[in-house]
Amino acid sequence: MPLFVALIPFVAGVVLADNYYFPMWLVVVSWSLTIIMSWLLIESRTALLYITAALTMTGYIVAELRAPCTNIPYDRVLEMVIEVRGVPAVRDGYRVAEGRVVSWADDGEWRSANDRVQMWLRCDSVSEGARVTVVSTLVERMSRYEGYNELLRRRGYVGGVSIANYNIIDVEPYDRLTLQHRALNKLSCYVADSVSHATVEAMVVGSRANIPRRVSDDYSHTGMAHLMAVSGLHLGVVALVANVLLLPLVYIHRGHRLRNLIVIALLWLFVAVSGASPSVVRAAMMLSVLQLSYFLSAQYNSLNAMGFAIFAMILYRPDYIFDISFQLSVAAVLGIVVWAVPAIRSLRVYQLSRWVCSTLIIGVAATLWTLPIISHTFGNIPLVGVFVTPIALFTAYIIVGGGVLALMLPQSVATLFVAVAEWAAGIQNMIVHGASLLRYASVEYTLPLSGVVACYVVYAVITIVVMSVRREKKIIIPEYEYDDTGRL
Repeated sequence: MPLFVALIPFVAGVVLADNYYFPMWLVVVSWSLTIIMSWLLIESRTALLYITAALTMTGYIVAELRAPCTNIPYDRVLEMVIEVRGVPAVRDGYRVAEGRVVSWADDGEWRSANDRVQMWLRCDSVSEGARVTVVSTLVERMSRYEGYNELLRRRGYVGGVSIANYNIIDVEPYDRLTLQHRALNKLSCYVADSVSHATVEAMVVGSRANIPRRVSDDYSHTGMAHLMAVSGLHLGVVALVANVLLLPLVYIHRGHRLRNLIVIALLWLFVAVSGASPSVVRAAMMLSVLQLSYFLSAQYNSLNAMGFAIFAMILYRPDYIFDISFQLSVAAVLGIVVWAVPAIRSLRVYQLSRWVCSTLIIGVAATLWTLPIISHTFGNIPLVGVFVTPIALFTAYIIVGGGVLALMLPQSVATLFVAVAEWAAGIQNMIVHGASLLRYASVEYTLPLSGVVACYVVYAVITIVVMSVRREKKIIIPEYEYDDTGRL
């Protein structure tokens, strides 16, 4: 597991850059010296110390180079051209959308930009894909909650811009819709219940704009909010559906290789459709490595693939490791890989019973591994989530599977699958709501950072102890009879 092991000092370097500052020239010189020393001492174990130091400094350098910054001045009235990205979400009296400033002007001089901003839309004339020219100010604070403001900054936002009818100069509509918006339009072919349909949109396309506040609170209170965010669970269903539908290809010459390539393409197509969140990108990279291992008939190591996916994502954006959704996603997958998968392999049941037991085991493992982070971040321990999550996974399979098939099939057939997905979403919402009404659904407790570290140290010790246990192998030696001369 070289990639997973190398990830540890690399992440330590990113965390170090977030808390301490060292001159860049000093870090680069030190990094060069450690690389040279590790090469000269490659035959000795001392080289491992220099390699570890080099990886730590690599993480520091990457974090410093990729730190979000902008040349747009804050709190000054500017003329800006902003592109609306994503589907605006409805809030109390206004809408919120992601935007990207492509140019701005101060005193008539235009400058190019490429900065991600939070847009507060207090008008109906601006929609997804539009390019709007406004006279407004860029404010550094994007939320009254310090934690959420820091989260947005970690995700690459440089500030917020307020847009209303009075400060709009021009709006250019964008005719070519994104894949996410096209998927939303196709899913809207059948709407039996608005709340259930909004749940389907969230779990299949990644759009939570229409989720009612009470439903969102129910999922948060029970610790099942991860079901509403497209992640590895949802992408795993996509991979399963794609592999089943393309099963006939294995009966033609080299068809299994074509099948794996098509599945990889469909996985990344779903990433684009769902909005390309950090968790779904990480899952897509892991599943792509898995499909490539099938293509090459090579051995697949889940932890190594996970390390590769995290490594690549942090290289692209180091602040991902401070993103709560990314942390929960990694913790859940790690719990599934090191606890659930070995437990499932040891099962001695088959067919339907094995699938049911596997679902329950995956739900429990993912919930236990995410509990410390949830308690530390949100200040509560959702006790009921340990029992309800495995049950809700059954409905999640139906929702995601039905939604994916609806996107793949013609409109006349898609209506049936959307109806099935909405039916399952209604049942899931009812289960979650009932669980949220329980007296001890959650306990208000904020786990300190030291407690979070202690929990995962305990998890690691348990994992190492269990993985170190080897079954005693018994070799039965047959008995032979010898004659008086010593021959058999």
